[in-house]
Amino acid sequence: MLIACMGSSMPPRLRHAALRAAHSFREALASIDIVDDGDMVLTNFSPAILTAVCPQPGATPTDSGPDCFFDHGRDLCYLELIFALARNFQWRPHLYCHIDRAIGIIADCCSLEWCPHAFYLVGIFLRMSSEKVSVTSLSSITERQWWDMMRKAWYSAFRTIGNTRCFEVLPVLVEGTKKHIHIASKSELEQLIDDVDDLIRRVERRCLLEEREKVAPMKELRVVANDMLGKFSK
Repeated sequence: MLIACMGSSMPPRLRHAALRAAHSFREALASIDIVDDGDMVLTNFSPAILTAVCPQPGATPTDSGPDCFFDHGRDLCYLELIFALARNFQWRPHLYCHIDRAIGIIADCCSLEWCPHAFYLVGIFLRMSSEKVSVTSLSSITERQWWDMMRKAWYSAFRTIGNTRCFEVLPVLVEGTKKHIHIASKSELEQLIDDVDDLIRRVERRCLLEEREKVAPMKELRVVANDMLGKFSK
């Protein structure tokens, strides 16, 4: 029923309502494994999510209307859903159809202030790029795009730490940030250090052992960023 409601022939209001419904039980969906009818769910549901936000993939995108190319609320819902599903390695091959659209909204996500869109977006890419099978589309992401997503992800990460599933991706985000940090400007490094410091303080105040274990990689990243910042002063 939900898949049918996301169909491209359905009105936007119904498609978006179905998307929100899927979003509301995204963790249950993410736990589906390939048993019994699970494979059918994975195969059919992922393309349906895409048509819910992009009913006519080949059509020229618009900047307004219910099916505009990027919508703050709709696409946050979409990204959180795909991020949750990508946690399960059995879902990942079925999510490849979302990569091109996700790449297309990088600039929009990175232009937002204090919003976690970039965090979920880069989390999706990092999880997908961890697959042994190469996702060809990911190679089209430029280093500048990777770096912009990384720094924006740290900028808004404090808004996601209440979600354990988001917290799980931080060590991977640390490694991804180290990989692309060499192109950072002085001001970007200063902002990154502030953001990482803030997140470390927030995590340490929570006093949860499983979370505190994630602090060490963040402190390592802070050292790397500080070392790079020091080079600007020489």
